[in-house]
Order: sequence, then C-alpha cells, then structure tokens
Amino acid sequence: MAIRESLHKIKSYFWSKLGINSASTVSLDTRIAAFLFRSKRADYYYYLADVIEGTKGKKSLLDIFLSDAKRYKTSARGKLSLHWATQFDRCGGSLSKTFQTTLPDEDVAALEALQESGGETALESALRDLAANTELVSKAKSIVITTSAVAIACLAMLMVFVIMMPTYIVPKLIAAFSMLPPEYYPSSAASLFSLADFVGDYWALIVFLFVAFIYGCTWSLSNVTGRTRAYLDKYGMAWGLYRDFQSIRFLSFLAAMIKRRGNESTVLLDAVEMQTIGASRWKRYHIDLMLQYIKRGSVGPELFATGIMDKTMEWYIADLIEARGFEDALEFVRDRLKERVLKKITTQSVIISWVVLMSSILLSSWLMFWQMAVIEDMRKALQMFLAQ
Repeated sequence: MAIRESLHKIKSYFWSKLGINSASTVSLDTRIAAFLFRSKRADYYYYLADVIEGTKGKKSLLDIFLSDAKRYKTSARGKLSLHWATQFDRCGGSLSKTFQTTLPDEDVAALEALQESGGETALESALRDLAANTELVSKAKSIVITTSAVAIACLAMLMVFVIMMPTYIVPKLIAAFSMLPPEYYPSSAASLFSLADFVGDYWALIVFLFVAFIYGCTWSLSNVTGRTRAYLDKYGMAWGLYRDFQSIRFLSFLAAMIKRRGNESTVLLDAVEMQTIGASRWKRYHIDLMLQYIKRGSVGPELFATGIMDKTMEWYIADLIEARGFEDALEFVRDRLKERVLKKITTQSVIISWVVLMSSILLSSWLMFWQMAVIEDMRKALQMFLAQ
C-alpha cells in the first residue's frame, strides 16, 4: 500500500509539472496530446478568436472542435479537438470543464473568468488576451531555455570529464608509465592520482550531491518564501530571474482580468484570488499578502509591494497608478512588459549562462593542463629513474 501511494505521488508530481491534472479520468493518449500541444496554445487561442470574429459567432465552439477533429485526425490537435467536443457537449458548454486537464489550470481559470466578466460577446476578446499573455510568457521561457542550453551542456561535460579521471584517464597514465615505481611519482602526479582515487571512491556521492544541489536550487525557485527568499531575489540572479518571469505572467493576466468589457469588470479581489489556481507556493505566498491588503482596503500601489517584482518595476507601476488610475496603469504596463521585462530577462539569462559556461571551461582547462603537466613530470621522473 505504501509503495502504491508513493508511486501515485510521483505520478501526480510528474503530471503536475506537465501542467496536467492527474486526478482526471482523461486517457493517457489525450494527456500526451495535451503535452505535445502546449507550445501551440497561443496560436490556437488566436485561431479560435479569428474564427469567432470571422464567422460573427455563426460557428460555435462545438462546430470548431468537430471540424478540427475531422481535419487533424490523429495529430495532437485532432485528438484534443475530439476530446473538447465531447466535453463541451457533455458539460453544457462550460469552458472550464471542456478544457480542464488538457490546458494549464491558470489558462482555463483565466479564460473562464475573462468570458464571465463580459458575457458571451467577450469570448473573442478573452481569447486574444489569453493568447497574448501565453505568447509573452512562452517567449520569456524560450529566452531562458535558449540562453541556458549551452551552459548546461558545458556543465554536464565537466561532470563527465571529472568522472572519467578515475575510470579512464588516470589508469591510462599509470599504464603508460608502468616502469616507474609509485614512490618516484612527482608531487603533481601524486595529487592528481589522489584526486582520481577520491572521485573513484565517492563518485556516486558526488553525482548525488550535484543532482541534489541542482534539484534544491530548482525547488527553491518556486517554494522558498519570506526573508530568505527576499535575500535570494536580491543577490541570487537565478531567483531574481524567476521572480521577473512570474511577474510577467501575474501582471499580464491581472491586466486582462480587470480590463472592462462592456459595462462589467472583474472585481480586483476575484482577479487576484483567481491566480492561486495552479500557482506555486512562492506565488501563492505573494497573492495571499495581496489579498490581505485588498481586504484591508488597500488597492493602490502598495498592492505590489510584496516582493513579487523588483523595486524598479514596483516604483514604475506606482507612478503609473498615481497618474492614470489602477486599470489604465495595468493596461499601459502590459503593453510595455515585452520591451522592459523581457529585455531584463534576456540580459540576466545571458549573464548566468556566461558565468556557468566560463566556469566550466576554466575548470576543464585547469584539469587538462594539470594532466599535461603530470605527463611531463612523469616523463622526467622516468628518465631520472632509468638513468640511475
């Protein structure tokens, strides 16, 4: 029973990382299709909005789903369209129940809220807002992944190089100078061989600690809060990068949620509270603080003083709210997030990548030159030994 519960927790964690609710009865095939479709979400939201606008509402969502299921057949989009058509018809047109478990929870919640805030006629606008937000966040994520890929590869190669020392490099050196007794080994060689012995004896622990360190840093990005997190956000570039990335998502969705649609608007309390759906522990911590401010009647610039964004952006928004009002300020900020925050994310990602890249290269070069020095010292020691 304990093993089964552990496996269930691992399964739930795995699916949650893919943005899929594991508690659903959705088939594995549909879940895989949902994962493959994630990168195409922004284009698909634009597509739905364009079709609704172009047909002036004469083609319903159910008709669109059925048409796509017939056109795309066994592709990820075709499988999902068939699933959405079935759910849409079965659940009476509920968007949250239609898209649940196949699209990220925050997307589903935002789409439902944006539609409800302006009625049926707001669906097209809601889709365009969601598409713009998804596109913005995807671009930020793409920047981070692209700039980090080479650095991560170099770091992995460094680890492989270190592991190869006791398994291949040092044994080859000892075999090449087998005529030289160990007591004649130069100090450089003795140090290298001692390091190789240490790595050979504790390589499993070294790999475990390395993986644990990477996992711990990754885990802390979305879980650590309070004063410790404030310190990490200020001095740890990776944590600051995560904060900026999340601030894009939060502000862009908040701006879309409170934007007036017709004669109605989403209440600020609901707009903030709704973002707890699918939120990390770190994001939920900041949202809870914001909700406390709102319930106390604080609905001005102090709402963003929780640390969910850096001071520069916080002060920038505060100035805009003072000059333009809350709703207009967020709308103005959203239109400029791409230029300001994405530029900062790009710069930080490049700096982090170069630090990791250069550190890996320098360490690898140091180990390589050390081995070359050992070869030369061993050659001289062998000559001296043979000359005796």
